[in-house]
Amino acid sequence: MGRASRKKQKQRVRSAASDPSGGSPGVGEPRALGEAALGRLLCLNAPGKLSLAGAYAFGYAELGCAQREGTGPRWYQAIDPLDALFLGTVWPARFRDEFEFANARDAWLRLLRGTVHGKGVQRFVQEVVSASEELGLPVDDGELMLALTGRLEVAGLDQSRLPRRLLPATALQGCRALHGPSLDLQLPEPPGDAKKLVKRFWKDAAEETWADDTPCAVLRDGLRRFEDTGLPVKEEPATLLPALYAVLLTKPGEPLSDMGEHATAWALSLDEKSMLVPVLDVLLVAPELEMSAADTLGYLFALPAFTESISSDALLWTSSPGLALPRLAFELGIPKVSTLGAEFTPDLLDWAGMRSRMHLSAAVRGSAADLAETDGADHVDGTQEESDERWAERRAAVLDKVCKKSGRTAAAHRRFDRPVERIWNADGSSVVRFSTDTPHGQKLCEGMERQTDAFRKKFGREPGADDPLFFDPDADEPTPLTKEYFDGMMLDMVERAEEMGIDPAFLHAWREVGYVVTEENRSMFTTAEVLAFSRAVDRHRHGDE
Repeated sequence: MGRASRKKQKQRVRSAASDPSGGSPGVGEPRALGEAALGRLLCLNAPGKLSLAGAYAFGYAELGCAQREGTGPRWYQAIDPLDALFLGTVWPARFRDEFEFANARDAWLRLLRGTVHGKGVQRFVQEVVSASEELGLPVDDGELMLALTGRLEVAGLDQSRLPRRLLPATALQGCRALHGPSLDLQLPEPPGDAKKLVKRFWKDAAEETWADDTPCAVLRDGLRRFEDTGLPVKEEPATLLPALYAVLLTKPGEPLSDMGEHATAWALSLDEKSMLVPVLDVLLVAPELEMSAADTLGYLFALPAFTESISSDALLWTSSPGLALPRLAFELGIPKVSTLGAEFTPDLLDWAGMRSRMHLSAAVRGSAADLAETDGADHVDGTQEESDERWAERRAAVLDKVCKKSGRTAAAHRRFDRPVERIWNADGSSVVRFSTDTPHGQKLCEGMERQTDAFRKKFGREPGADDPLFFDPDADEPTPLTKEYFDGMMLDMVERAEEMGIDPAFLHAWREVGYVVTEENRSMFTTAEVLAFSRAVDRHRHGDE
């Protein structure tokens, strides 16, 4: 983009910045202070010469301009203040999609850790949550995001500028999160018995157990499921990464058409220091280098991480807008973050990632024309255009190869006689189905009937579609159980665990992650959720409370 074009776009952004909502009536003092601060910050900052407060002002202004002119992609609607700050650091450059945006955001935030600007980001997050609590608004509400601008100057986040070396355009050049591993990746030397190991890999058809938490075991389970849908898993290396991802993170309702793109986004999201990255890099380059599935597995068996437990950092989906701010808030000891979609607590991070991924994908699936509008825009690193194009083509090839054999969902779990099953829709919503065909299912149904009777007695009517069946017994109106109530109930059960014949570690783990996994309900959870629960049980069982 030339200097004249940037000047013109900057003028449009400034004119739209103060009113991204179209001029809502009844604004108060926080909004007026925010508008005044926004004008000052836009005048005192410029692309490449930004404070954290200035970066937020430019990001907020970009959102306002996009909303007014109808030029922004749909995923802009999911952006929160921390996303807006990052968006401002790269303005006027654009991102291809929400996955590239979120992965670049997280890579940049990792680079800032341990620096004075990293502490500034922490202060920014604290200001966002404080503003949310004081104004009684979600962190991603438009009114709050404007009011926040006035607080950033008071917090001193306009005092020092980000050095050019820490701005994304420079800091993320050649970054794995944006461009993937180099196609010149040095592959490991396969072990001498590689052929024997690969043969055993394909031959082992036993169902994996809870203890099988290695990439090798999860990949084998994923390929087995893909093979059941008719995919040529032994001939096509492009199925390997989606198969690993599908078993680890996807819900049964996620469309197969999303699998290749989501698998790549997840693989690129991990910190380069992650133990799983060497495994993922082999899986990423295998299709591009036209390696056979057998050769790819041979290289994988040369990596210790392939047969070791999957690290916990790989068990969360982070490649969507709206997910970084809650994570940082929880790291700072903030117990909850209120958003337009839900009130997040630490135990809901995995659910938040799943919901964001599926909801955005369902919304964006029909908006290819909107995404195409950004094709001619600048990218964060103009020197990597050729590499970007190659990786975009590779992702498209993976998607095509994985999808062409089947129209069914890739993560469909084998169905057994389950007493309870959660049915997932493509947008992340779900319903729970109880079966009366098993004794345990009958007990569950009886318990639901008792809960319905309790609702009738408490409120004098039948529960409606929007009423919580598990309600706060002390509330006068049907009110969902709060986390505080649930935590108190769990702690009370822990004190009586021995007389109830329950392992206290299960209750502590349930309280920590927000759900409990049993043999009967395991099919309702992803492998990542099962691993998170079982590891929490182990921690509490060994006294790491």
